[in-house]
Amino acid sequence: MKKGLLLLSLLALAGIILGAKTTITWWINPWRISPPGHPSDKPLTGEEFPKWISEEFMKLHPDVEVKYVLVTNQEYAQKLAAAIATKTQPDFFKGPVWDSRWAKNGLLEPIDEYLSQEDWNDFYTQCLKAGYINGKHYVWPWVYGTNGMGSTMLLYTPDFERAGIDWKKIVNEGWTMEEFLEACKKLTWDEDGDGKADHYAIAFGAKGDMVHNILNFVYAFGGRLANEAESEVILNSPEAIAALQFVLDLIEKHGVAPKGAEALGIYDVIGYFHTHKASIGFGGPYEIGRITRYVNEGRLAEAFYPVIAPFPHLSGRDPVAYARGSGFVVFKQSDPKKREMIFEFLKFITNHENIALLETLNYLTARKSVNETLYQNDQYMNEQVKRYAHIMDNYGIEFFGSEEFPWSQMNAHFVAALEAIFAKTKTPQQALNEFVSEANKILKKAK
Repeated sequence: MKKGLLLLSLLALAGIILGAKTTITWWINPWRISPPGHPSDKPLTGEEFPKWISEEFMKLHPDVEVKYVLVTNQEYAQKLAAAIATKTQPDFFKGPVWDSRWAKNGLLEPIDEYLSQEDWNDFYTQCLKAGYINGKHYVWPWVYGTNGMGSTMLLYTPDFERAGIDWKKIVNEGWTMEEFLEACKKLTWDEDGDGKADHYAIAFGAKGDMVHNILNFVYAFGGRLANEAESEVILNSPEAIAALQFVLDLIEKHGVAPKGAEALGIYDVIGYFHTHKASIGFGGPYEIGRITRYVNEGRLAEAFYPVIAPFPHLSGRDPVAYARGSGFVVFKQSDPKKREMIFEFLKFITNHENIALLETLNYLTARKSVNETLYQNDQYMNEQVKRYAHIMDNYGIEFFGSEEFPWSQMNAHFVAALEAIFAKTKTPQQALNEFVSEANKILKKAK
C-alpha cells in the first residue's frame, strides 16, 4: 500500500514537472520600436516591442513563459550589478552596458555554437567583434551602429544654399578641415541685425554623447585613446591636442559655434539644430527620426529633412566614423532546455522579418541582407540610410577600445577635461595631460 502511494506521488510530481512551463526573463532599455499593427498616430512608450515579440514567441512555444523588464539607460549598470550580486539577473538582456569580466569569470554563455552559417555570413563582422573575448563571441548581434553621434553629421540644406555652399559635393565627396572651416564661416551670421552673430554653423558641448562627436575630431587628426595593446592611454598626443585646439578655435577664434560649450549637453546641441540656430547637426537616421517624433509630440513646430554627410577629414586622409555593433548578452544557464529556448528566442528576435522592425527606430540592423531592403517606401530615408551605411562600412572604427577596456570609468574624467578646455581654465594640453594621468591609473587598476 505504501509502495503504491509512493509510486503515485512520484508520478504526480513527474506530471507537474513535465507540465511546467520554461520561464525566460529578459531586460531591455525602452527603445521605441513599433511592432506590426501599432497605430501610426499613437505615441510609443518603449514597451510595445518587448511585449509584442514576447507574446509572438509564446504563441509558437506554448510551453514557454516570457517575462520582460524595461530598464532605463541611467539605471542599467547599477541594476545589473545588483542583480548579479544577488543572483537575480535576467536570463539575457539588451542594454547600453555590459562588462567583459562577466565573460572571463564564466557568468555568460558563448553564442558561437548557436549561430548558423547564414548568420556568420550575414552579420557584420564589426557586430560580431563587439562581444569577442578570448576566442569566443558573447553578444548576439541585433543592431549595427548607434544614434549616429560621432558617426555622421546632418546638414540643413536651405542654410547651405543661402550661403552659396554646394552641400551635394560635401555629401558625395566629403570635406577637408579647411573646407569645413570655410563653410562654417559662411554659415555664421547676424540674424536679428544687432551686430552680433546669433546663427551659428555648428554647436558643441562637453557632456553626454557629445563626447563621441569631439572624439571624431581627435581620431580624424590622428589621435587615439590608447595604444594598440591597450596597455597605455595616449590621448595627450600632439595629434589629439591639435584636434581639441581646432574645436576650441571654432568657438573662440572663429566664432562659428556658440560659447559656453562646457555647460552644453547633447540635447542642448540638438536644440540648436532643431530650431535652425545651427546649420550642422550630429547623428544619423535615428536623429532624423527624432525630428518626426518631436513634431508628433508637439515639441517641434515643423518637420524638416536634413541630409547625412561625413565628418570633415585632414587633407590626404579618410574621414572616420564611430561604429559598433550591439545585441543581446546571455547569462550562464544550468538548464539545457532553457538554454536552448533562450537562443531560440534570440533567433526569433533577429530573424529577417523581426530584425527589420528596427527600421521603425531608424537604426540599421546587424544583418547585411536586411539593410538592403529597408525604407523602400521612403526615398528620402532610403538615400540617407544608404549613405550612413556606406560611411560606417568604409570609415567606421571603435572609439572606446575593446570590451575589456575600462572606458566607462574614464568617461567622467574626459568630460571634466572637455569642460576645462571649453571654459578656458586649462589648455588642451594641460587638460589632456591630467586626463591621461587619471585614465592610466584606472587602466592599471583594471589590469
